[in-house]
Amino acid sequence: MSKPAVRHRRLVVTGGVTALGLATAVSLAAPSAAGAQAQGHYNKVTVVADHLNNPRGLAPAPGGGLYLAEAGRGGKACVDGGEEGKTCFGKTGSFDLVTKHGVKRIVTGLISGSGEGGVAAEGAVSVSRGPDGAFYGQFAGNTHLVPPKGTIPAELRAAALAELGRLVRVSHHSVRVVSNVGDQDWAWTSTRVKLAPKSFPDANPNAVLYSRGHWYVADAGANALAEVHRNGVAKVIAFFGVPKGSQSDSSVPTCVARGPDGALYVGELLGGFYSPGHARVWRVVPGHAPKVWATGLTTVQGCGFGQDGAFYATEFQTGGLTADNPAGDVVRFDRHGHRTHLGVGKLFNPSGFAAGSHGAIYVSNCSIAPASGMGPQLCQTGGQVVKIG
Repeated sequence: MSKPAVRHRRLVVTGGVTALGLATAVSLAAPSAAGAQAQGHYNKVTVVADHLNNPRGLAPAPGGGLYLAEAGRGGKACVDGGEEGKTCFGKTGSFDLVTKHGVKRIVTGLISGSGEGGVAAEGAVSVSRGPDGAFYGQFAGNTHLVPPKGTIPAELRAAALAELGRLVRVSHHSVRVVSNVGDQDWAWTSTRVKLAPKSFPDANPNAVLYSRGHWYVADAGANALAEVHRNGVAKVIAFFGVPKGSQSDSSVPTCVARGPDGALYVGELLGGFYSPGHARVWRVVPGHAPKVWATGLTTVQGCGFGQDGAFYATEFQTGGLTADNPAGDVVRFDRHGHRTHLGVGKLFNPSGFAAGSHGAIYVSNCSIAPASGMGPQLCQTGGQVVKIG
């Protein structure tokens, strides 16, 4: 993925607080960049589902299944995106249920915009389990990115305007918009251009977490974490800056999870640098300034906590975004901050994360591949969901 592509195609992918903050049942040690690193810890990696179109966010579903956001494979209506190349639109995205019996596409025909060939699509990018058998889905982008009238078919343009940047509730094959969080985040950045003058205004929601009656959205374009209220209003509760002298003025937060201590943990793709080792994990307690909790990661795309209380982060590309090598990883932090690498040599451009039962974890692998794959040497069976452990 090229540097320009990072701006509007920040591949992303997921996870409140009541008055919390403070007293907690579990205390999490903050891992340092120099913490113990167990290299090459080879766990069993099993493909649960494949031939998927740009699989991104994952979340546990009732009965041991998984909810999945497939960003789709774009379509045939292409427009020139300048430095970023062509973007091809179609209605090929979906929200799915993955079980031992296969993949059931619950909602299909969702907006999708990709590079030519269906690679690196954006559209439906995140899911989070809700109450009463429902779940929540998040679309990337915002409506300011929609091509002008006459450039793509009216039906596609209408779908893009209705879906991009939206947080939706999915129940019994019906979809209801909860918030236009992407447009609200874009408006927030438009009045704060000095925070990231090379990037703002921008918004690209990448992850949603429903927890304890609250929605939280990590926005990779706005460099922010927003809380969405029941009336649909999105309020930024944390902004993630970058160190002085950074290559980029963007942190690019990509995932959010609630920890055993009740705080929110937010992983980032860049941390201001395209080179390896600069991505961070932030600890957020609403009402307080966010604090860096872990450093030394690379291109974090998904994150969450396992049943064992450990924190997991998927690394989209361990060599950094400017590297040609698609190798990715999953890094596990135990409660003492010690790190173990679970996906060395077995994962390629992984993205979403979900914790399963009995210590297993699930990751969306080959997350920028269409179902047809990316050539004879990479992701031949398309996007995948894999089980580790």
